[in-house]
Amino acid sequence: MSKFTKLNTDDEEVQNPLVKDIPESTNKPPAKDISDTNEDTEAPSGGDFIFSHGISSQEAQGLLDIHGRNELPEKVIPKWYIFVSQLWQPMPVMIWIASIVEAAIQNWIDMTVLLCIQFANASIGYYEITKAGDAVAALKKSLKPEATVKRDGKFATINAIYLVPGDLVLLASGSAVPADCRVNEGEIEVDEAALTGESLPVTKFQGSSCKMGSTVVRGEVEGTVEFTGANTFFGKTAALLGVSIISYLYYLLNLCNYLYIICYNITCI
Repeated sequence: MSKFTKLNTDDEEVQNPLVKDIPESTNKPPAKDISDTNEDTEAPSGGDFIFSHGISSQEAQGLLDIHGRNELPEKVIPKWYIFVSQLWQPMPVMIWIASIVEAAIQNWIDMTVLLCIQFANASIGYYEITKAGDAVAALKKSLKPEATVKRDGKFATINAIYLVPGDLVLLASGSAVPADCRVNEGEIEVDEAALTGESLPVTKFQGSSCKMGSTVVRGEVEGTVEFTGANTFFGKTAALLGVSIISYLYYLLNLCNYLYIICYNITCI
């Protein structure tokens, strides 16, 4: 009987660690669910993002002075200037000189060829630059100028250009996202087709980033403004489009210009 009791005691000693592990294992799933939720909701790296519950008008004015207006920088260049500027760059200047030389020796055929290459090259450069500018203008027109923001403890509709990082905005179905925001809590569906080309709405959870220029198609949540103006995803995209993307044909014509001038110099020698 005592032997049985000893075995029973040994069993208890062996089983005690397992008994301690059971409460820990039962406590682990909730902790795991929280971490999983943070990962799925695109929580900011480092966990240092602070969700806003609204700011005062005085704080908003101070932040506006620091970050500037929530609008894309606009630099208007006359189209005639864009075209003319294509004619006085280093390579076009060489072509002008070669054309003058051809005219001086009355070689009209070569002069005509050089002038055709010159204006064709300038036209392609003009087209590429203005096409990028038109794309930026189309992006700006897609922005809606109003936002529902919480200032001084109450919601009000203001011009979206006065939004600042830290503002609490209302993201409701049918409204445009006025700046790059993070969802405070809840769930919404956002149409990002204009930015990413996604054909279906994207579901945003707590901590998810909603990009400026997208549209809320379902749900209603409060969001904290993270970036405004040129610092938004929309603003950076517009800045990339603002840089003229020259086609291969433009470079091909430049190469032809170089080869033609080299061959011409060799012939003269």
